[in-house]
Amino acid sequence: MSYLSHDARRQMILETAVNIAFTEGLAAMTVRRVAQEAQIAVGQIHRHFASASDLKAEAFLLSVTQSLALLKDSGKTEGAGCLEMMSWSLVTSQFEELRHYSQLWKEAEVISWTDEAMLKGFRAATKEWHNVLVELLETGIANGEFTCKRPVDAVAWDCIAFSCGLDGIFSLKMEEFGDNEYQAHAEYFLKSQLDVNK
Repeated sequence: MSYLSHDARRQMILETAVNIAFTEGLAAMTVRRVAQEAQIAVGQIHRHFASASDLKAEAFLLSVTQSLALLKDSGKTEGAGCLEMMSWSLVTSQFEELRHYSQLWKEAEVISWTDEAMLKGFRAATKEWHNVLVELLETGIANGEFTCKRPVDAVAWDCIAFSCGLDGIFSLKMEEFGDNEYQAHAEYFLKSQLDVNK
Protein backbone atom coordinates (compact mmCIF):
# COMPACT_ATOMS: atom_id res chain seq x y z
CA MET A 1 0.00 0.00 0.00
CA SER A 2 1.31 3.48 -0.84
CA TYR A 3 2.25 5.92 1.89
CA LEU A 4 -0.63 7.87 3.38
CA SER A 5 -0.45 10.72 5.84
CA HIS A 6 -1.81 10.09 9.34
CA ASP A 7 -5.09 11.89 8.55
CA ALA A 8 -5.49 10.24 5.14
CA ARG A 9 -4.93 6.76 6.58
CA ARG A 10 -7.40 7.44 9.39
CA GLN A 11 -9.99 8.60 6.85
CA MET A 12 -9.35 5.53 4.69
CA ILE A 13 -9.93 3.28 7.70
CA LEU A 14 -13.18 5.10 8.49
CA GLU A 15 -14.39 4.87 4.88
CA THR A 16 -13.64 1.15 4.85
CA ALA A 17 -15.55 0.71 8.11
CA VAL A 18 -18.52 2.66 6.73
CA ASN A 19 -18.61 0.46 3.62
CA ILE A 20 -18.71 -2.69 5.75
CA ALA A 21 -21.37 -1.25 8.07
CA PHE A 22 -23.46 -0.05 5.14
CA THR A 23 -23.49 -3.41 3.36
CA GLU A 24 -23.46 -5.81 6.31
CA GLY A 25 -24.31 -3.83 9.46
CA LEU A 26 -22.34 -2.55 12.43
CA ALA A 27 -21.98 -6.03 13.94
CA ALA A 28 -19.89 -7.12 10.95
CA MET A 29 -17.59 -4.12 11.34
CA THR A 30 -14.89 -5.69 13.53
CA VAL A 31 -11.33 -4.33 13.74
CA ARG A 32 -10.01 -7.49 12.10
CA ARG A 33 -12.54 -7.20 9.24
CA VAL A 34 -11.75 -3.52 8.66
CA ALA A 35 -8.02 -4.28 8.61
CA GLN A 36 -8.58 -7.12 6.13
CA GLU A 37 -10.71 -4.96 3.80
CA ALA A 38 -8.31 -2.00 4.05
CA GLN A 39 -5.33 -4.34 3.55
CA ILE A 40 -3.51 -3.04 6.60
CA ALA A 41 -2.34 -4.51 9.89
CA VAL A 42 -4.71 -4.52 12.86
CA GLY A 43 -2.12 -2.45 14.73
CA GLN A 44 -2.63 0.38 12.22
CA ILE A 45 -6.24 0.68 13.32
CA HIS A 46 -5.28 0.70 17.00
CA ARG A 47 -2.87 3.58 16.28
CA HIS A 48 -5.75 5.68 14.97
CA PHE A 49 -8.62 4.63 17.25
CA ALA A 50 -8.57 4.10 21.02
CA SER A 51 -10.93 1.13 20.80
CA ALA A 52 -13.18 -0.88 18.51
CA SER A 53 -16.12 1.04 20.01
CA ASP A 54 -14.57 4.37 19.01
CA LEU A 55 -14.04 3.12 15.45
CA LYS A 56 -17.61 1.87 15.25
CA ALA A 57 -19.06 5.11 16.66
CA GLU A 58 -17.01 7.33 14.35
CA ALA A 59 -17.88 5.20 11.33
CA PHE A 60 -21.57 5.46 12.21
CA LEU A 61 -21.31 9.24 12.56
CA LEU A 62 -19.52 9.47 9.21
CA SER A 63 -22.28 7.38 7.58
CA VAL A 64 -24.91 9.82 8.88
CA THR A 65 -22.87 12.81 7.71
CA GLN A 66 -22.61 11.21 4.27
CA SER A 67 -26.34 10.46 4.10
CA LEU A 68 -27.22 14.05 5.02
CA ALA A 69 -24.79 15.35 2.39
CA LEU A 70 -26.41 12.98 -0.13
CA LEU A 71 -29.82 14.40 0.78
CA LYS A 72 -28.67 17.97 0.13
CA ASP A 73 -26.72 17.08 -3.03
CA SER A 74 -29.68 15.16 -4.45
CA GLY A 75 -31.91 18.13 -3.72
CA LYS A 76 -29.61 20.45 -5.65
CA THR A 77 -29.19 17.99 -8.54
CA GLU A 78 -32.92 17.40 -8.87
CA GLY A 79 -33.92 21.01 -8.22
CA ALA A 80 -36.00 19.96 -5.24
CA GLY A 81 -37.50 22.47 -2.88
CA CYS A 82 -37.00 22.42 0.85
CA LEU A 83 -40.41 20.84 1.44
CA GLU A 84 -39.53 17.93 -0.84
CA MET A 85 -36.17 17.46 0.89
CA MET A 86 -37.93 17.56 4.26
CA SER A 87 -40.14 14.74 3.00
CA TRP A 88 -37.08 12.78 1.85
CA SER A 89 -35.60 13.14 5.32
CA LEU A 90 -38.69 11.51 6.84
CA VAL A 91 -39.46 8.83 4.26
CA THR A 92 -36.95 6.03 3.72
CA SER A 93 -39.31 3.23 2.71
CA GLN A 94 -39.08 3.81 -1.05
CA PHE A 95 -35.33 4.37 -1.28
CA GLU A 96 -33.14 1.28 -0.93
CA GLU A 97 -29.99 3.22 -0.07
CA LEU A 98 -31.79 5.14 2.67
CA ARG A 99 -33.18 1.88 4.07
CA HIS A 100 -29.57 0.84 4.74
CA TYR A 101 -28.99 4.07 6.67
CA SER A 102 -32.21 3.49 8.59
CA GLN A 103 -31.06 0.00 9.59
CA LEU A 104 -27.68 1.38 10.67
CA TRP A 105 -29.49 4.01 12.73
CA LYS A 106 -31.51 1.37 14.58
CA GLU A 107 -28.46 -0.81 15.15
CA ALA A 108 -26.45 2.14 16.48
CA GLU A 109 -29.30 3.12 18.79
CA VAL A 110 -29.36 -0.35 20.37
CA ILE A 111 -25.56 -0.36 20.75
CA SER A 112 -25.71 3.11 22.35
CA TRP A 113 -27.71 1.72 25.27
CA THR A 114 -24.62 -0.07 26.58
CA ASP A 115 -21.68 1.58 24.79
CA GLU A 116 -20.57 5.08 25.83
CA ALA A 117 -18.64 5.74 22.61
CA MET A 118 -21.65 4.87 20.47
CA LEU A 119 -23.91 6.99 22.69
CA LYS A 120 -21.63 9.96 22.04
CA GLY A 121 -21.63 9.23 18.29
CA PHE A 122 -25.39 8.74 18.25
CA ARG A 123 -25.93 12.08 20.00
CA ALA A 124 -23.66 13.82 17.50
CA ALA A 125 -25.46 12.17 14.57
CA THR A 126 -28.85 13.24 15.93
CA LYS A 127 -27.63 16.82 16.32
CA GLU A 128 -26.33 16.81 12.73
CA TRP A 129 -29.71 15.58 11.48
CA HIS A 130 -31.43 18.28 13.54
CA ASN A 131 -29.10 20.96 12.14
CA VAL A 132 -29.86 19.94 8.55
CA LEU A 133 -33.61 20.00 9.23
CA VAL A 134 -33.35 23.46 10.80
CA GLU A 135 -31.37 24.63 7.76
CA LEU A 136 -34.03 23.24 5.39
CA LEU A 137 -36.83 24.83 7.40
CA GLU A 138 -35.12 28.23 7.54
CA THR A 139 -34.28 28.12 3.83
CA GLY A 140 -37.84 27.06 2.94
CA ILE A 141 -39.24 29.95 4.97
CA ALA A 142 -36.76 32.43 3.42
CA ASN A 143 -37.68 31.17 -0.07
CA GLY A 144 -41.39 31.59 0.65
CA GLU A 145 -42.15 27.86 0.30
CA PHE A 146 -43.86 27.60 3.67
CA THR A 147 -44.12 28.98 7.17
CA CYS A 148 -43.75 27.00 10.39
CA LYS A 149 -46.60 26.77 12.86
CA ARG A 150 -44.05 26.53 15.70
CA PRO A 151 -40.38 27.50 16.15
CA VAL A 152 -38.14 25.78 13.58
CA ASP A 153 -36.00 24.19 16.31
CA ALA A 154 -39.07 22.47 17.78
CA VAL A 155 -40.39 21.40 14.36
CA ALA A 156 -37.00 19.84 13.54
CA TRP A 157 -37.07 17.79 16.77
CA ASP A 158 -40.65 16.71 16.04
CA CYS A 159 -39.59 15.61 12.54
CA ILE A 160 -36.85 13.41 14.00
CA ALA A 161 -39.20 11.90 16.59
CA PHE A 162 -41.89 11.31 13.98
CA SER A 163 -39.47 9.79 11.48
CA CYS A 164 -37.97 7.37 14.01
CA GLY A 165 -41.42 6.28 15.16
CA LEU A 166 -42.86 5.95 11.67
CA ASP A 167 -39.86 3.98 10.47
CA GLY A 168 -40.17 1.70 13.49
CA ILE A 169 -43.77 0.90 12.58
CA PHE A 170 -42.85 0.34 8.93
CA SER A 171 -40.09 -2.07 9.98
CA LEU A 172 -42.71 -4.34 11.54
CA LYS A 173 -43.87 -5.15 7.98
CA MET A 174 -47.52 -5.15 8.94
CA GLU A 175 -49.88 -5.82 6.07
CA GLU A 176 -51.92 -2.69 6.74
CA PHE A 177 -48.87 -0.37 6.84
CA GLY A 178 -46.93 -0.46 3.58
CA ASP A 179 -45.23 2.12 1.37
CA ASN A 180 -48.42 4.01 0.55
CA GLU A 181 -49.42 4.39 4.20
CA TYR A 182 -45.86 5.38 5.14
CA GLN A 183 -45.86 8.12 2.50
CA ALA A 184 -49.36 9.35 3.40
CA HIS A 185 -48.55 9.64 7.11
CA ALA A 186 -45.32 11.52 6.38
CA GLU A 187 -47.11 13.98 4.09
CA TYR A 188 -49.87 14.52 6.64
CA PHE A 189 -47.31 15.11 9.39
CA LEU A 190 -45.44 17.75 7.39
CA LYS A 191 -48.70 19.52 6.58
CA SER A 192 -49.55 19.54 10.28
CA GLN A 193 -46.27 21.34 11.01
CA LEU A 194 -46.08 23.71 8.05
CA ASP A 195 -48.35 26.12 6.22
CA VAL A 196 -47.39 25.50 2.60
CA ASN A 197 -47.57 28.48 0.25
CA LYS A 198 -49.16 27.48 -3.03
